[in-house]
Amino acid sequence: MRQVGTFFFETDADYRFCTGTVVASPGKDIVSTAAHCFDGTEPKSNLVFVPQHRPQDPAPHGKFVVRAEQIFMDAKYAEPDGDHKYTDLDFAFLKAEPRSDGKRLEDVVGSIPLALNAGFDHPGTRVIGYPRLPGMHGYKPKQDPLDCITTMKKFTTGDKTDKGKVWKGGSFAQVDCDGYVSGTPGGPFLIDTGGGKRGLAGVTGGFETGGHSPNTSYSSYFDNNVKRVFDAAVAGTQPPSNVLPDAEMWKHAKDIANGYFTLAGAVEDDRMDMFVLWTDGELTIYRGASQRENFFDKEFKVQGPNKFWADHAVQVVAGDFTGDSGSDLIVRWTDGEVTLYPSVDEKGFHGEVQLHKPEPDDTWKHAAAMTVGRFGGNDKADDLVVRWTDGEVTIYQNTGTALGRQIIAVTPKTPRAETWKHAVEIGSGDYTGNDGWDLIVRWSDGEVTNYADFDGGGTWRENKWYAPNELLTHAVLVTGGDFSDNPYADDTIIRWTDGELSLYTDGDEKGPGKDNPLVTPKK
Repeated sequence: MRQVGTFFFETDADYRFCTGTVVASPGKDIVSTAAHCFDGTEPKSNLVFVPQHRPQDPAPHGKFVVRAEQIFMDAKYAEPDGDHKYTDLDFAFLKAEPRSDGKRLEDVVGSIPLALNAGFDHPGTRVIGYPRLPGMHGYKPKQDPLDCITTMKKFTTGDKTDKGKVWKGGSFAQVDCDGYVSGTPGGPFLIDTGGGKRGLAGVTGGFETGGHSPNTSYSSYFDNNVKRVFDAAVAGTQPPSNVLPDAEMWKHAKDIANGYFTLAGAVEDDRMDMFVLWTDGELTIYRGASQRENFFDKEFKVQGPNKFWADHAVQVVAGDFTGDSGSDLIVRWTDGEVTLYPSVDEKGFHGEVQLHKPEPDDTWKHAAAMTVGRFGGNDKADDLVVRWTDGEVTIYQNTGTALGRQIIAVTPKTPRAETWKHAVEIGSGDYTGNDGWDLIVRWSDGEVTNYADFDGGGTWRENKWYAPNELLTHAVLVTGGDFSDNPYADDTIIRWTDGELSLYTDGDEKGPGKDNPLVTPKK
């Protein structure tokens, strides 16, 4: 196959290793392969990619030089023992120089498009690889590749200890082809995409760097992490690590609060951070960053798993309640207590203030949903909105070290309150551009409504983002904030039931804006 080849060090024509595939790119110069082929300390100078190498014609399309600085992989995989710790990141992209006559790689041999988030179940998958056979350095320098048609399927495993090291488990693409031993890593998993065309949905690697059986091979799943590294290769810049955990972990995100928690770090253009409460009581901050860095660039663990928080923390919201430059956290507990934690940052908590003392049969036990925004009190996001189980909606305006002025926006025991009993999730943001913020409501039937300039009084201007629909019934957490280039809190994070995490940027009265998948589940 013209687009598939192998690698040589030009100074040692007898040493051939791994397999690569030319993928479609704007510069027509990108080769995909496995990261573990290039994550070592051996010299990478004089590296060449030779497409369609075979014994009778070792370089039918010439040689394409790859400079050491043009090898791109996730930074975490390049760490010591990264091949064991980050088995789901075993992919890399190399940028090839033009041939000696100036022709670009893709112009010479064509390319295969990437097939991202394509799922695992693909009959008729074509798998190619150059195996290790007897010869110089253990490899035969003039070698036909193996070529196999098989079914790609899902392989899920736990962690595995081998020779004192732990291979990180997870879900991988699996193929069963005979004789795919050392040398075949980096070789493509080419799925049928219809119309006689194929797409690249994997490369031999991943768990146990491709598998320890000569007849079974694996690949890391080709998801948005692959696109992030590919985009970096196209741009010619090394990709940052994706600090966000995978979808399986995000299924355990109990609540998300958005605010400015990492003031000591490099907060770019006042982007907000995510504060996450996990079901095991762990508390984590993800620092806001540019889109190139998948919007978040660093993780801070505020506390490890904690049984008290796991059992008793019901919801967390963030706002500016103390008037300093950082965000403060409000936590509602199972017994009805409401606690303010001022100026939470990377180093953790700095005191606490009891906003509401728990009482027998406490009213606050019936707080069904909360959010914080700028709802008419002043120019700070210090107004706490609560939807109660009886459908009442209350604003605590100008909340600080005590709950603010109480405004009843929806009166209980009214037809309106009966409707608001179906408000499953509420969030807030500045989507319609005026001084006040808007209230975002996701209803039990999947409808999503934007109430512009919500202040609790009079009639609210209603913008229907989504009509009732099945998809939005699977949105577990909906929270607004500022995560994109503009300085407005007009972005929305949604955590879905399957662990998918989505960021919608630059929303307005018509909808939440552009969908930027942050974490994609493995189908």
